[in-house]
Amino acid sequence: MESKFLVPAIGWGVLALLVAVLAIYRMSVGSKEDDQIHLGASETQASAMQIALAHKLEVLDKLGKYLTVAAVLYGAGLVAWAIRDAWIGSTLMPR
Repeated sequence: MESKFLVPAIGWGVLALLVAVLAIYRMSVGSKEDDQIHLGASETQASAMQIALAHKLEVLDKLGKYLTVAAVLYGAGLVAWAIRDAWIGSTLMPR
């Protein structure tokens, strides 16, 4: 890989690592989720915790989707740039 691709490739690697760390964090938060619905008046704190956790998971899911799409598009753009550069480089070389 040429040096002009090094910095963008490192940027993509950092973005991909961020997506992986966010996925692991989401799994960690999701493991605390209670699968039962608490409806009783004495369990209002449990239901409030369920609502807060559900909101947190919703935010993490949305952020994860956006970051994943950004990483895929950035990576595809980087690959397209490398292919274009190789194609132009091969057509300009004398035979």
